[in-house]
Amino acid sequence: MTIAKNYLAPIAWIAFSAIAFALGWHLKPAHVTETLHNESHASGTVLPTEEDRRRSNTARSQGTADTNKSRTLTSERIATLGDRLRRSTDPIAKREAFAELIAGLTAENALEIREQIAHLKDDDPDFRDFHYAWGQVAGLDAVLHGLETIDKKDMGPTLAGWASKDSAEAMDWYEALENDGNGGANKQAMKAALVHGLAIANPSKAADFVYTLGESGDNRAKEMMGIVMGKVVQSEGAQQAAQWATNLGAGKLRGHALWEAGRQGVREDADATLAWASDLARSDDPNAGSLTYGVAQEMGRRDGPKVAEWLDSINGGAATAAYAPLLGGWVKNDPLAASEYVASMPPSESRDWAIGGMVHSHRWEDPVAAVAWANELSSAEGREKVMTLAAEAYVRKDPVGAAEWLPMSGLPIETQERLQGGSQGK
Repeated sequence: MTIAKNYLAPIAWIAFSAIAFALGWHLKPAHVTETLHNESHASGTVLPTEEDRRRSNTARSQGTADTNKSRTLTSERIATLGDRLRRSTDPIAKREAFAELIAGLTAENALEIREQIAHLKDDDPDFRDFHYAWGQVAGLDAVLHGLETIDKKDMGPTLAGWASKDSAEAMDWYEALENDGNGGANKQAMKAALVHGLAIANPSKAADFVYTLGESGDNRAKEMMGIVMGKVVQSEGAQQAAQWATNLGAGKLRGHALWEAGRQGVREDADATLAWASDLARSDDPNAGSLTYGVAQEMGRRDGPKVAEWLDSINGGAATAAYAPLLGGWVKNDPLAASEYVASMPPSESRDWAIGGMVHSHRWEDPVAAVAWANELSSAEGREKVMTLAAEAYVRKDPVGAAEWLPMSGLPIETQERLQGGSQGK
């Protein structure tokens, strides 16, 4: 079977709606927020009293700096607030009750207060926030309590709170853990929580810890750097975070931090991000390509033409690989314009990356067109890899047509046999 030339035409890509080309992973830091839903005030609603509102307003006015001087809560008051937290249908009343419980939390009354939030799921923001606060006031004792509550994942936020308050003690405890086992109290399970807390206390020390992980070959080091960058972006903004990342030690982790800064920057202010990212992208910085990749990945689907113009203006090595996520995202919103752009590009490494992004995104929607585009790559090695990706989709979607085409595909015999064998196994 011969692939028709018209599959190379841009019109072949009008049907694009596939998954955008993506790089790496994205673990966002947990947000300590709660969505308020509109609820009717039924007859059974428990509304806060004037005393409740006065207490809550006082707690808010004191701010977080006064949390260690919190008003003492009696057992009776804790029970009353817990009842309101469970039964009130007014979201503001629930929030105020929880705020007062946290404001009055101490190492001595923590278990009483925990009883009042024990009904919450462990992914509930209030559940996590309580344990974070408990970790800050009680440290190791709070963390170890999680060994007794195996039905709820509470050790993580508790360790994060401890690490944010006493990084040295929390680190010492973490380093003494085994890698696995021990009811979840192990390095693998506690790693992200520790980094969250360290990054809140001191991002630079958190980055040092992540670099140590990277040097030891830890395959989660990039994930951990993402957590650190999330905190820096949140507190300083993406542009300042990018500047902070440029001062990190050389290597892939620095590149990953810049990639994260680029992605977050687009979400924060796309035009401003293109402006400040240009200087680094045009420099000899060894990780400049990671920054441009992050920008293109996040912005490609939003405004492909603008990103293409930006990458074209850089016209350097830092922009080359970024054409893949650009085209992978662009085809989702405007497949015709994206394919016309690639068709107009002269043979180059940048064009090869662009084609790779399109094929990766579109191969399951139209594998025949994906195969045709893969055949356009100028690099023999790249062509084989991208062609194999397209062929896998072709074999799955149209086994009969693919069987006729494979002998003429130019793919190695062993690859053809593997692909056909996988299809027959379905």
